[in-house]
Amino acid sequence: MKKVFYLYKSGILKCQDYSLILETKTSVDYIPIEQLDTIICFSEVTLNKRCLSLLNKKKISILFYNFYGNYIGRFTPKEYINGKILLEQVHAYEDFDKRLYIAKTILKGSLHNMLSLVKYYRKKGKEVNGIIDELEKCDSEIVDCNSIESLLLIEAEAKAKQFYYKLFDIVINGEDFMFEKRTKNPPENEVNAMISYGYAILYGIYLAILDRSSLFPQISFIHSLSKNSDSLQFDLADVMKPILIDRLVLRLIRKKQITKSHFDWKDNKVCFLNNYGIKVFMKEFDILMQSTIEYHGKRYSYHSLISKEIHQLSEYLKGNLKTMHPFIFKW
Repeated sequence: MKKVFYLYKSGILKCQDYSLILETKTSVDYIPIEQLDTIICFSEVTLNKRCLSLLNKKKISILFYNFYGNYIGRFTPKEYINGKILLEQVHAYEDFDKRLYIAKTILKGSLHNMLSLVKYYRKKGKEVNGIIDELEKCDSEIVDCNSIESLLLIEAEAKAKQFYYKLFDIVINGEDFMFEKRTKNPPENEVNAMISYGYAILYGIYLAILDRSSLFPQISFIHSLSKNSDSLQFDLADVMKPILIDRLVLRLIRKKQITKSHFDWKDNKVCFLNNYGIKVFMKEFDILMQSTIEYHGKRYSYHSLISKEIHQLSEYLKGNLKTMHPFIFKW
């Protein structure tokens, strides 16, 4: 499985001997493009058409973020549009039953992974039975919904997250950090800063894989089409966020791998990871993404599981699968 390369140094991206290098004021770094399918860039870089041509030839996407982890834009290798799958995706969006089935499947996958994480901490002796009861009620409400409108109206996802996020302060237990509530745009404390940063990275990985799939990122089934031009990434990433980002954030805090010194503040109200914090977070995130687990009798990296989830939706839309089964983590 090819990897994601995270670029933090500023400089000039150049082609050299059919390979890619980053030239800075003090060094020349070789980028192993044969091993990559995505480059996520947080730095100031300059590149030319020759460089883009090589990325296109090697089918490597490059996504650009600012220092705070906010997505700016991307370069995607040229792909010929599959008109048939576009029509199937549009038809699924307009088809009452299909859209409802896809939306409920994704929401249930997300909710069950929230439950998995909460139950993991119950095994660790945390008092979380009340959270589990409320999440199970939300699960029943999703099952009982018979229309997209009612699914959105009951706000089962928002309600579930309201209870789920209570887990954070129970686990953190006031040791250096507090979560209090979910805040974003901007994050108002260290825990929210890590969550927002992690979610942004995960969205980028989903988007890069979607670009290489036959699916169209612009057509989603839960999130509004009007809010963002690439809303399908938000639908699909919800399934894995509890397992990949939330779990990692709590682990970094519990093991004291992240401290107050890894954060900076802007105007005393906007919190963000500094360079040292980003290095710690991304090192552990990359290790997690490349680690493997057994699923249906085979071993997969989490990166491979994301590709598998996207492929499953594509096959369902094409009519090659009758049902969808999102990845559910079990401890």
